[in-house]
Amino acid sequence: MDYRKLLHIPQKCFHKLMNHHLSLIGAAASLPLFGMATAFAVAQNGAQPAKPEVLQKEVTEQLTLPAFSFNESATRYWRDEAIQRGDTIARVLNRLGIRDSEANRFLHSSPLSKDLLKLKTGATLSVQTNDLGELFGLRFLNDDENGEQVLVAIEKVNGEWQASADPIATEAVQTVRSLLITRSVGAALAKAQVPRDIRAQLTEIFADQFNINSLGKGDRINLVYETLLYNGAPIAAGNLLAVEILRSGKLHQAFYFAHDSESGAYYDAQGKPIKQGFSHQPVANARISSGFGFRKHPILRSLRLHSGVDYAAATGTPIIAPADGTMVKVERQNGYGNMVEIRHNQKMTTLYAHMSRFAPGARSGKSVKAGEVIGYVGSTGRSTGPHLHFEVRINGQAVDPATNALPTPGLSTTQLAEFKSGNQPLTAHLKLLRELPTNIALLD
Repeated sequence: MDYRKLLHIPQKCFHKLMNHHLSLIGAAASLPLFGMATAFAVAQNGAQPAKPEVLQKEVTEQLTLPAFSFNESATRYWRDEAIQRGDTIARVLNRLGIRDSEANRFLHSSPLSKDLLKLKTGATLSVQTNDLGELFGLRFLNDDENGEQVLVAIEKVNGEWQASADPIATEAVQTVRSLLITRSVGAALAKAQVPRDIRAQLTEIFADQFNINSLGKGDRINLVYETLLYNGAPIAAGNLLAVEILRSGKLHQAFYFAHDSESGAYYDAQGKPIKQGFSHQPVANARISSGFGFRKHPILRSLRLHSGVDYAAATGTPIIAPADGTMVKVERQNGYGNMVEIRHNQKMTTLYAHMSRFAPGARSGKSVKAGEVIGYVGSTGRSTGPHLHFEVRINGQAVDPATNALPTPGLSTTQLAEFKSGNQPLTAHLKLLRELPTNIALLD
């Protein structure tokens, strides 16, 4: 083998590389890279440059904040304040930041009685004011000497304070409630803020079928009832319009139907009476001349909760016990006149007022039977003419006698058609509430 030929191979390769222009360009382009690599290697191995010294300086300067001004509004609005134990009107106003010496002087010299101006724990005091803290009015519900509720309204009219004695117009709107029982019925109703009188009515509607306290975990109650508004603010509850209870998987429904402007009763979806009621009414063949609810008092000319119903009848007409019971009061009172109160069971009592005289032998503690005469129609006490004022109370709460105790009449063909037609919107409300997966409380 000729080794001398091997010596010529590198020389030929270099010669070809130098003679090919593309290869020459590539070699030239590669030189900076080799230079960078070399420079990097040198820098890595060389001495590190000194870091510049960071100078710190503390500067304290007083900054002036921009001026902030609150644009107070003179617009009047109502705000509600829950009455606490020991509260007076002056104390609540002071708590709200309202100090109106003129209003306080009027309250001390008000034509209203001091008892009527006393606040009840748990009640609500509505106050009309503005952002400037000026007072323009206040109102609250209270009980008079006969236990009837009256709306106390004190307002500033044309710059002068006055206790209004004018009739007050209320507006009824529908309120819905849907609640799931998790512990007890009472706890669920209280948590949903269902009014006391609505709770009392609810207790009695299905009393002939089951005890409402028997509802357990997983049962549901859906309600549609009236809320009475005065100047846009709720002041009381009206009629319970519709209710359904899902109890142990079974659905129970009741709908209110007004027989006339003064009375009504509850029926199921087919128009059949829900409650049997008492076997008698207190005055035979008499009509209800004034129903249950808020009305203008004929003597005092103020808005009052008429806590019972009035039967128009001539003086001397017999008054009978509508069911068995025990007389617990037989006495004369200032507003009720000659009155009798009968206890029928642990939770229900009835009251009869304005009697001309009591039946012979009537006394507290005496047992009476349904249909037994207990007194006679009259006009004693605070009354404008002969009539019987009849009340029904459940656990001390006044309820509508027409829907909770009196015999429920059947519906005629015309009434049944009217009943079914009027129930369509209520049925839709209940269906919507039934399909909701959660509790709801809305004021429409």
